[in-house]
Amino acid sequence: MDIREKFLKYFEDREHLILRSASLVPEDDPSVLLTTAGMQPFKPYYLGVKKPPKTRIATVQKCFRTSDIDSVGYTERHLTFFEMLGNFSFGDYFKKEAIHYALDFVVNHLGLDIENLWVAVFKGGAALPRDEEALRYWVDEGIPRERIVELGKSENFWGPAGETGPCGPCTEIYYDYGPDYGCKSKQCNPSCDCGRFLEIWNLVFTQYNFNGTDYVELPSKNIDTGMGLERIAAVLEGKSSVFDTKLFKKIITRTEELAEKGNHDLSEVEYKRAIRVIADHSRAIYFLISDGVIPANESRGYILRRIIRRAVRFGKLLGIKKHFLNQLGEILISEYGKSYPRLTEKKEFAFKMVNDEEERFSKTLKQGSKVLMSAIEALKSSKNDYINPRDAFRLYDTYGFPVELTREILQENNLRLDMDKFNHYLKQHVVRSKEKTTFDKKIDQKIDLYRELAKTHPVEFVGYQKLNFSTRIIQILRQQSGDKFMPVDELKPGQAGEVLLKATPFYAEKGGQIGDKGRIFAEGSMFEVKDTQVPVEGIYVHKGRVKEGTLTTGDEVEAEVDVSFRKDISKNHTATHLLHWALRTVLGQEVNQSGSYVDRDRFRFDFISYQTPKKEDLERIELLINAKIQNNDLVKVFETTQDYAREIGAIALFDEKYGDFVRVVEIDNYSRELCGGTHVRRTGELGLFKIISEGSIGANTRRIEAVTGFHALNLLNRKAELTLGISRTLGVEEAEIINELENLKNNYEQAKTQLETLNIRMARDQILSEFNYSPQDKKLKILYYNLSNSSNGPELDADSLAAVGDQIKDLYHQKSTAVILGNVFDKKPVLLIQATHDLVKGGLHCGKIARDAGKILGGGGGGKPDFAQSGGSKPEKLDEAINLAKTRIEEK
Repeated sequence: MDIREKFLKYFEDREHLILRSASLVPEDDPSVLLTTAGMQPFKPYYLGVKKPPKTRIATVQKCFRTSDIDSVGYTERHLTFFEMLGNFSFGDYFKKEAIHYALDFVVNHLGLDIENLWVAVFKGGAALPRDEEALRYWVDEGIPRERIVELGKSENFWGPAGETGPCGPCTEIYYDYGPDYGCKSKQCNPSCDCGRFLEIWNLVFTQYNFNGTDYVELPSKNIDTGMGLERIAAVLEGKSSVFDTKLFKKIITRTEELAEKGNHDLSEVEYKRAIRVIADHSRAIYFLISDGVIPANESRGYILRRIIRRAVRFGKLLGIKKHFLNQLGEILISEYGKSYPRLTEKKEFAFKMVNDEEERFSKTLKQGSKVLMSAIEALKSSKNDYINPRDAFRLYDTYGFPVELTREILQENNLRLDMDKFNHYLKQHVVRSKEKTTFDKKIDQKIDLYRELAKTHPVEFVGYQKLNFSTRIIQILRQQSGDKFMPVDELKPGQAGEVLLKATPFYAEKGGQIGDKGRIFAEGSMFEVKDTQVPVEGIYVHKGRVKEGTLTTGDEVEAEVDVSFRKDISKNHTATHLLHWALRTVLGQEVNQSGSYVDRDRFRFDFISYQTPKKEDLERIELLINAKIQNNDLVKVFETTQDYAREIGAIALFDEKYGDFVRVVEIDNYSRELCGGTHVRRTGELGLFKIISEGSIGANTRRIEAVTGFHALNLLNRKAELTLGISRTLGVEEAEIINELENLKNNYEQAKTQLETLNIRMARDQILSEFNYSPQDKKLKILYYNLSNSSNGPELDADSLAAVGDQIKDLYHQKSTAVILGNVFDKKPVLLIQATHDLVKGGLHCGKIARDAGKILGGGGGGKPDFAQSGGSKPEKLDEAINLAKTRIEEK
């Protein structure tokens, strides 16, 4: 039985739109790294900021839950990757129909015995009523009252996702494995966690909006349900463990075959755990890669790297010596490729990546395991329970050994790691320089007003066809201060605000393309549009200021887009498509766009790639794109069905994931992408394409910035002027500029070295003259000097001071000489202490003296017996620190 197909057919027959699974990488959802539930791709519909393509939808959604990684292998049911069957209603049917569909499907279409089914409903609490409605519907459907349990808010209430927002009670269907399973208590029911009862389907009734104080009934109520494919498969096959189902059979069989060829001394429980971890993680690995995740040391890439390494480690425990994950990947892709074609498309890329990761981690595991096992033996012999967090951090930092793996191995040996202390070391060590571009979205304070307007006054966008349009003002918001706006009837000269029109030619910021500028005007009045946004689907907000006259709600106006501004943006947007095509041509089809920003004068294009483009790669990309510009290829835009777009190879990016129809931008016969942005009609309109910069912005994620048209020409002209200016200044031909600069650089370095040598010699001579230098003097000599007041002091850093000290010791033939030199360099005090070997043999230790001197300077110090250094933040204490060092040496 194909459960997926049966489920989707059932709901298709009940007027549900069937949609393909969304990516495991969420779109525009900063709250999670990966798609964790079937409803997650539909959050914009539940929040009311986008309109669903249909009020009834059903999907089989790929999901990944990071929180379950550590539980996999230890239980019968925990998985990281799983498939969630779900049906959704957006203001359509509610509890009665949802309950009927769920019970009807599992009993009459999957064939489960209703006698083995239990149900849980919300019992109320925390100012929320008991869900009498759901309870009554279950009884009406044939579930006896004694097999319905009532659970509290923590178990049977969902949301809100933030501090406020939509939420509601849940109800669940449980399968009873029978009284001989689990705790065997006569009172056992779904509230018991003994394992006898397995939750197979959860139904969420989104009926309230929590405003921070009260739960208010929503006028439009929604349904969100989820049934785990692996769990229902276990029930249908009469298995208590998801790992015993046909979904895992081939992968587990192959893993066991590989383990038999190995050599291990695991117990039966440990062996079973290892097999399950590998079976789960091997599925997750290839699904993550197929959706564009690449192994890295942070974010989603770290999750992928972690499960690859965890699978490899358990493979080693089973005695599997050679790389093995791709053998399991072959099985997975064969089993799932039909349902998820991207697995097949990404197969070769995934196999190379996984092989590289296995090879890299096998070395890491070998080195790190030796260090960790040594630490474990030491812990056991000293009868300590906790490993030193410094040791765990050294494993992580030096050997690349994942801390989760360290913790897991410690747990297997009944030992522990203090994660708070480990994280303390991590925070001290890691400096995150990367710009935080995600996970920081603020909710527009006017969102409720926009939602209401979207219901009553949806805005028509006519900007693909027209750049000026006669329309009417339907709402005005005046800016009071900062982000505060209030609805008003009019805007007067000089006042800033937002204008909403009945129809608009202004393109709003979306898919990386910035919003249009222009003007909204009528006789005697004009509003300058500085930006256009879509805060809620169907609402276009024109932000700006009144330049003259007064704008009033209801006015008939002309909306006019800045044509030049739109044209420049359209050129750059079309250029992103050409760049995407060129990158995939030069670097390989595994290149995927991960973001873009299209402005008037330039654009940036972020992409995921497993390789770093070389200089010649970037040159070839530029040549390819400029050749297409010279060809003046046709840019064709058309709407079609999702299926046909997929059939012709259109690349799906961000904004048009769902809907019966999608918008395809096609350039000649080589580039096809789903895109809602504005574009030129022919590539020749771009004029010229030039890359400004290329570099890394994260693990396997890179960014190209580029320009087109006159902006590219202006850039090249500025560079030409700069080159000409340098040529004239140097007095050489342009072709000789590099050679001349190299000569100047070499001359500068030589002069700098000579100056440093001169400064060191001058400082040495100054000190020697102060102490009446005599090489025949055999007594103890302590030469101490504060160079911060000398003429060449500002040029002497710590290395220079050390050179001065070395020269002085050499002149005294290394006999009973101590040198104490201080200086203030870059506004910070520095103190150096040096001593000849005969003084060190006599017990002198410069490092100990430097440590105490550093305390006086407001910092620290240390070093070897014959050479040490101190530093700090108190330059005014330098003389005091020098005197301390001199006294300590004299005393010794």
